[in-house]
Amino acid sequence: MKKNLLTLIVMLISISGFAQKLKIDKGEIKLDEKTIGFVEGKKPLFTIFSLDKSYSITAELKKAPNEDSMVLPWIEIKDEATGKSNELEFKNKSRKFSAFNYDRSIVYELLDRGMVGAEGLNKEAIESFINGESAGIAAKRLGVQGEIDNAGKIADTYQLAIDDYGTIFSIKAQNKDIDDKRIGFIRVTSPSQNGDLKYEIMDLDNNLVGTWFARGGMFSGYEKLLNQEVITFNGKVFKATFDNRGNPTGYKMSKDITAMNIVRVLVGNGYTLGSQSK
Repeated sequence: MKKNLLTLIVMLISISGFAQKLKIDKGEIKLDEKTIGFVEGKKPLFTIFSLDKSYSITAELKKAPNEDSMVLPWIEIKDEATGKSNELEFKNKSRKFSAFNYDRSIVYELLDRGMVGAEGLNKEAIESFINGESAGIAAKRLGVQGEIDNAGKIADTYQLAIDDYGTIFSIKAQNKDIDDKRIGFIRVTSPSQNGDLKYEIMDLDNNLVGTWFARGGMFSGYEKLLNQEVITFNGKVFKATFDNRGNPTGYKMSKDITAMNIVRVLVGNGYTLGSQSK
């Protein structure tokens, strides 16, 4: 009986925690209808004030150039008095993030991390975060984007094409017949075992080079789920975006943008296909 009662209490506490309602009304930050602070500015830069406006921080939304539109920005939190800053990412997208209310999305994230509470800005928690170990998000995201851009430039030089049978062609093909521009093959399985799209890319000897999963894909030897990612025969994983705009009225492999995205990512990262038996 006591165990059941304790479980019920824990559940009620948990539910009450999620029941907190945050809104921003004309610059006032209200938590369960109580004003706890103020926010000024517009995307990408906001200033968040304590209730008495004696303390403030800035929260700036940042993205890497040419980053996929579906990738959320990260937030740079800066202490206006000291100029020190640190970065964080949105970790609870489903409940807190809204592209129409960036200011509220940011405050929700701070609330979730204990930097905002019932009394407004938690100066101690914010200073601990800012003065703590650097999150390094900018360095990572900008570095990854640089690698993606470079891979794209390399793929451009191959002038890739795919026909309706899934044959992949390139002007850089090195076959015995100089007019033979084939470098490999791609096939699509729909649905795969997990009920989602799966693509497989082979070289000219029909060796499997890479497998792409739309969502929740599992691959032997890899512990994480694969979502819009291609995993290669030697365990490398690359992001390749799903895009169904190429076939609005009927499917043709030659018009499949997802297939081309996958092949471009592989070729751009050094998997040039062709025949390995030469």
